[in-house]
Amino acid sequence: MADWTWKQAVAECILDVVNRTGTPRFLLADVYRYEESLQRRFPRNRTVRNKTRQILQQLRDQSLIEFRGTGRYVLNLGHESVEWESPSFIRPGSARVTRRRVLRNVRLRDTLLATEIKRRYANVCQVCRQPVRLTDTRSYAEGHHLRPLGRPHNGPDQPGNILVLCPNHHKMFDRGAATVYPKTLRLGHLVRNVFTPGACLYVESWHQLSLECIEYHHTQIFSRRAV
Repeated sequence: MADWTWKQAVAECILDVVNRTGTPRFLLADVYRYEESLQRRFPRNRTVRNKTRQILQQLRDQSLIEFRGTGRYVLNLGHESVEWESPSFIRPGSARVTRRRVLRNVRLRDTLLATEIKRRYANVCQVCRQPVRLTDTRSYAEGHHLRPLGRPHNGPDQPGNILVLCPNHHKMFDRGAATVYPKTLRLGHLVRNVFTPGACLYVESWHQLSLECIEYHHTQIFSRRAV
């Protein structure tokens, strides 16, 4: 689990560089500039640069970045986890909209851990057991943190806090319209008969959900909408 946390941290450093420079290209030296902040985040690690290089290799193996030799890298903008924008503009005297060769608002659709869990579920929703088909070989799903990350919820980015959902069911859980009942894993909704009576969340044997995170979503997000 520590490596997944490191991967997310280093990926966030890369995204910060890319967003500041407006280009997917970056240097190892650019990532090294985050050494102090990584040291504060992982105080037990005394070899931050070595660990950073190791994580870059792992991100390369996962095709999130590409190695271009001699400390040079490029972010793979075509990776399924990456979303980005390129500002458009109209040249004076022309009605044609063109795209600048710069980037902005580069971000990850999901945490890297959520991306891995989606891969293990083959992008099949844990509620409806259906993937969103994009092509004959590609499908789509979204990662949902039962206890949301960041303030005010401060949920953990851990497998037990992550569900794989289609966009429809993700929105239901995100807005507190749907829930998983603790202990039974039975599905519930604010509207009657949205789910088949007795229907339960599908969970693979390797996926150990956190009862604490399920209870948090049920009591702090769903139940408050139900009142």
